Amino acid sequence: MENCAIKPTELSHCQFTELHHLPKGSFLYQQGESAHEFYYVQAGLVGLFHTLENGKESLVRLYSKGDYFGFRTLFSMANKHYHCDAKVLIDAEITRIKPNVVSEFFAHNTVMSQCLLQILANELREAEERLAKSAYLRTLDRVMDSLYFLKQHFPDYNWTYREIAEYAGCETETAIRIAKELKQNGTVLATCAFYVKTDLKTLRQKLYPISCR
Repeated sequence: MENCAIKPTELSHCQFTELHHLPKGSFLYQQGESAHEFYYVQAGLVGLFHTLENGKESLVRLYSKGDYFGFRTLFSMANKHYHCDAKVLIDAEITRIKPNVVSEFFAHNTVMSQCLLQILANELREAEERLAKSAYLRTLDRVMDSLYFLKQHFPDYNWTYREIAEYAGCETETAIRIAKELKQNGTVLATCAFYVKTDLKTLRQKLYPISCR
């Protein structure tokens, strides 16, 4: 994801709170809570997790240094309750931003408004691509794509089988089984964390013989 070039200190008509040394597992907000602020990642990694009524959890999106998040719910005209938990995955430094009045915030931060709009457009495109893949890609391909994407973009985090499964949209047991097949194939080194040994194109060519049904 492309970062917005504007820093929180450049914004006006809002209040800042610096959240230092947030440990892994901390929640910035939880699903169902009312939105009053949005956030900027100074350091670390934050994941958005959505929980269905049956208790199944999905890893929806990830934010790292330079990313803004939480503003879509805040600036919504309808439901202003967060649809996900925002959980720290790698110890984080976060800036919490609270607009004094939303309309005045937009009026006095026009460049930032454009930046947030671009972020929303990019996130929508990514969500549509993931939705399309979930419809036509085999489970193996979804796990493979998720594995490659997560390790390429967030190499400092040791992704677990459960998190890979949540991002790929499959059961943890399925991700474990596929990871074992990948390891046996010699394409991926896998224990609890994954490590990709090749590029995605080569990965696909080597893995299509593996059954994933």
